[in-house]
Amino acid sequence: MKDKIFKWRWIILSLIFWFIAISNIPKEFLDLGGDSAQYVILAESLLEGSGYRAINYPEQPFFYSYPPFFSFLLLPIIYFFGRNFYLMHILIVFLGYLSLLFFYHLFKKYSDSKAAAIATVFLAINKIFIFHSTQHILSDIPYLFCSSLTLLAASKYLERDNSLNKEGIFTILGLLLCYFTRYVGVTLFLGVLVALLLTPHNARFKKISFISIGFLLPFLFWQAAAKILNPSSATSYANLFLLADPYKPFLGTIFTNPRYLFLRLTRGVSSYYSVIGLSFFFYFIKRWQIFAGVTSLISLILLFLGVRFKFRQNKTCVFHYYFLLYVFFIIFWHFYNLGEAMRYVIPILPFMIFYFFTALKKILSYLPQKISFFAFCSLLSALFIFNILALPIEKNTYQNLSPHLKSFISLHRWMKENLPKGGTIISRKPTVTYLYTNHKAICFPYASNPEQIWSEVLENNIKYIIVDEISPETYDYLLPFLYEYKDKFKLLKAIEKTGLFEVIKAMPKKP
Repeated sequence: MKDKIFKWRWIILSLIFWFIAISNIPKEFLDLGGDSAQYVILAESLLEGSGYRAINYPEQPFFYSYPPFFSFLLLPIIYFFGRNFYLMHILIVFLGYLSLLFFYHLFKKYSDSKAAAIATVFLAINKIFIFHSTQHILSDIPYLFCSSLTLLAASKYLERDNSLNKEGIFTILGLLLCYFTRYVGVTLFLGVLVALLLTPHNARFKKISFISIGFLLPFLFWQAAAKILNPSSATSYANLFLLADPYKPFLGTIFTNPRYLFLRLTRGVSSYYSVIGLSFFFYFIKRWQIFAGVTSLISLILLFLGVRFKFRQNKTCVFHYYFLLYVFFIIFWHFYNLGEAMRYVIPILPFMIFYFFTALKKILSYLPQKISFFAFCSLLSALFIFNILALPIEKNTYQNLSPHLKSFISLHRWMKENLPKGGTIISRKPTVTYLYTNHKAICFPYASNPEQIWSEVLENNIKYIIVDEISPETYDYLLPFLYEYKDKFKLLKAIEKTGLFEVIKAMPKKP
């Protein structure tokens, strides 16, 4: 009987989720962040037989910076349908849909079916989850899918008496898929190890050894391959983390400027404090901004209490330590706006929802039973309505773009039709430039000295330079350079304040 009820409830939830998702998938590719384009380009490189290389760059380097699994997932679509971005979005939505099922079973294992159902329903209608499931061709939702499956396998592995079994193998495979989808999967590996260490079991050290060897051997092989094929990229993430500001490399590292580590911490805490509130009260906050601080505080308190309650209940829960490690990591990681912070919270959003409602139910349980039940149902209904009201996402169409983004895209469409083949381009968004024009492109160096940028032009035999209004780096670095060397460029096309310049006096440096 329970299985039948679950089946019908799951069908209803599935219909709601797919209706919401299909309604919000964009009909054209307008993601100008650059990461989406790079994943597609890497998949095309694999199909061409070039290997895992960034064929959009002049030297076509081995591209360690982006883990390969997501690009492999895109291969069948590109092979059979070409650059069908709509199908790529459908793939990501499908992985998000499957993650709902896996999280339901994971939460059911550590609570009960009602608590698991509540967390799953609110994840399915969460604005942040829906937005990243439908609007971007990125690895965030595929990573969420892999991590949900891995945690479910790891939870079963914790209960087994022996170290060598199918659950252990599935856990290792899942950890590797997570890592090769997003490198932050290392936090999941560490979280599973901590859970294994704290589980009172005779075979726990054998299990830790088995999981560690199974994960670390491919991990080390990948690091070695990266150092051989592209030495500079193998340490890129470590170097990026240590920089005081990646967009201002002349500031040095957090060791030469320790105050930037403190600034990063305070900025991370402040931003994720806001994201926590948006995770539960998105509509409420956007409509009544005055209550943003209060709702964020309430959300943070409930989240903290939920973590505390669940830790006291079960200290060996497989996802507790992963959650804490991941939170610690993203607070110190670089991000540049609230939208990026919301993207980084996707892997732990299901746990935030689970902890939130755990605390809410626990607090209300101190009231008389009837009042507690009525209050809990009322709050659930109100939150459900607020989440549904927040869901309509503004259509990501060309007409809805800001003027400077329209100019950027229009210029690229003109370039595709009018530029001759060949000729490397300097662009603030080199992956997007390649995807639109099939011209190889690089980004200008973030150098305050114009001579350094000119050296880059000479070394790469740059033919064209795009000047855009998208990023402050254009104003900080590119415009001073263009002014300094203005006699070496000719304006080919201008759309509003976005323009394409041809380099007319650049020759490659002699060896």
